[in-house]
Amino acid sequence: MSTPFSTRRFGTGTRVVLTAASVAIALTVAGCSGSGSSNGSSADAGSGGGALSGSRFTLMLQSTANANKVVEVHAVNELKSQGAKASVKWNASSPNIAITQLTNGDIDAYSEAVTGGVGAVQAGVKIEDFALAQPRQDYVFLAKKGINSLADLKGKKIGVQDTTGVNYAQALLVVQKAGLTAKDVDIIAVGGQSARLPALLAGRVDATMLSHSAELQLGPKGFKTLFDYTKEASNLYDDNVFATPDWLSKNSKLAVAFNKALLDSFTWFNDPANADAVVKEALEIDPAADKAQTTQLFADLRTAGAYPNGTILDPALLDQQQQLFKQAGALKDTVPVTQWVDDSFAQQAKG
Repeated sequence: MSTPFSTRRFGTGTRVVLTAASVAIALTVAGCSGSGSSNGSSADAGSGGGALSGSRFTLMLQSTANANKVVEVHAVNELKSQGAKASVKWNASSPNIAITQLTNGDIDAYSEAVTGGVGAVQAGVKIEDFALAQPRQDYVFLAKKGINSLADLKGKKIGVQDTTGVNYAQALLVVQKAGLTAKDVDIIAVGGQSARLPALLAGRVDATMLSHSAELQLGPKGFKTLFDYTKEASNLYDDNVFATPDWLSKNSKLAVAFNKALLDSFTWFNDPANADAVVKEALEIDPAADKAQTTQLFADLRTAGAYPNGTILDPALLDQQQQLFKQAGALKDTVPVTQWVDDSFAQQAKG
């Protein structure tokens, strides 16, 4: 999951500056493999013929090169096999870098959380959400030994990244499901997952939201999963894909093709016959990832329904999400979805 844009929110009149210190790393994405994919292999960027021959598509992911981005990378590979000059860039630094590259035309699309896109629109950046890359949030709510249900959270410390971001909205969700209010718990800012995990291990917080990968590490140590956001909060998207209105107007065929590639990638990921191929591609993205743990992670995500087949952007659901994030303080206000969502490309892709 990408780091919420709201934690580094654009203020009104904020200058967005791209520096040479940008940590945006170009990746020659790995070849597609496995059954269930519309493509059997990946050629060099732009080589060969195809429906998209010569079209450039550079997608920036707000992340380090991470195995759990295999579905998005696979979709880009599908465009490559159709002749597009398609590639992925990784941005491990400020989202400002991605927004600047997007508006300058250095990249064509940017994958980010809903709060990030809406926050940019509120700051006057002209971008539109046109594709759904991660239909579910890869998060579980983990608690230390002795906390066996959400009701046990009363009086306990819940760690979040900050008290105005997406994690805070996630905390409010589980607190409400427990029949409690924010006043019944102590929600404290700890930092990102790399800070929250050791905080939970050390007992500085009693519970927090972490990825399924962290669940695999902590489950054997006695930590309990109280809530699975992937399974139980299907109304919360993770990454959406944004582009400028100008790019979309000039590249409508490519925008539809990318949505179709994402749908194909969801099907590819979900097919058990492709389990080994999915892990293979993931390890080509992140060679340092543990193969056994990656295999188990993807099995868990399939079981949780992380990528439901046929799922596309739903403007009404996006509106519900921004209302939730406003309630949690992750957004200053909401923006009419007609001003920042265009689901026409997804609708065409689904047919």
